[in-house]
Amino acid sequence: MTRLQATARNIDPAADNKIHDDDVAQRYGFAGALVPGVELFALATSPAVEQWGIEWFSRGLIDLRFRRPVYDGEQVTLDLDDEGLLRLIGPDGEVRSTGSAGLAADVPPPRDYLVAQLPVLLAPEPALGALGTVVETGTTATNDEYVEAIGEPHSLYRDEAIAHPGLLLRLVNLLLMRNVELGPWVHTSSRCRLLAPARLPAQMQVRGEVTELFQRGGHDYVRYDALVLADDVPVLEVDHAAIYRLG
Repeated sequence: MTRLQATARNIDPAADNKIHDDDVAQRYGFAGALVPGVELFALATSPAVEQWGIEWFSRGLIDLRFRRPVYDGEQVTLDLDDEGLLRLIGPDGEVRSTGSAGLAADVPPPRDYLVAQLPVLLAPEPALGALGTVVETGTTATNDEYVEAIGEPHSLYRDEAIAHPGLLLRLVNLLLMRNVELGPWVHTSSRCRLLAPARLPAQMQVRGEVTELFQRGGHDYVRYDALVLADDVPVLEVDHAAIYRLG
């Protein structure tokens, strides 16, 4: 069992997604602004790095589902047991996120993803098929700021100049945001394969494809697959899901 403690932070309260604003989140029935799922994911990677070290970045697996909200400043416990069960537990003992982490026996290459143009105008809602490709510059300075902001305990991100998986998953969120006009929205799950360390600095590219659209509990959901590359090296493949329109 690997157990770590962390403080969940809403590190970007001025984000475009207003579910991370107190007033907007309360209108949708939450107690306050939600800590983004991507930052909870970032915290949840720490036990995996504690257990498997740098090898995890080359053939790591992590699957996380966000079941209950986490609010800014809450002290959370991150548990990774010997069977690979991963849990993020709130200060009240309630499991807020659950999933698994481990090492893959092998690392098959990712499937081909279409490189597509970003839309001139954002689509009013997602549609099945390719998403416009996002290109961003990844720097050690941005990475250092991120690991400081989330309180990441492991020094290898600075020592090895490796992009934090949370920062890579932020790019996967950005893929949806650069293609679709969104109001308040909620990241609900990510199932990830780590393929190689993302060495910085690098040109980061995110390709993706919407695979499913569905309704549940009055909300509209989107699932999409995405591939993140650093200087054309595939580093992360993700099956990502979100509520893009809250009921």
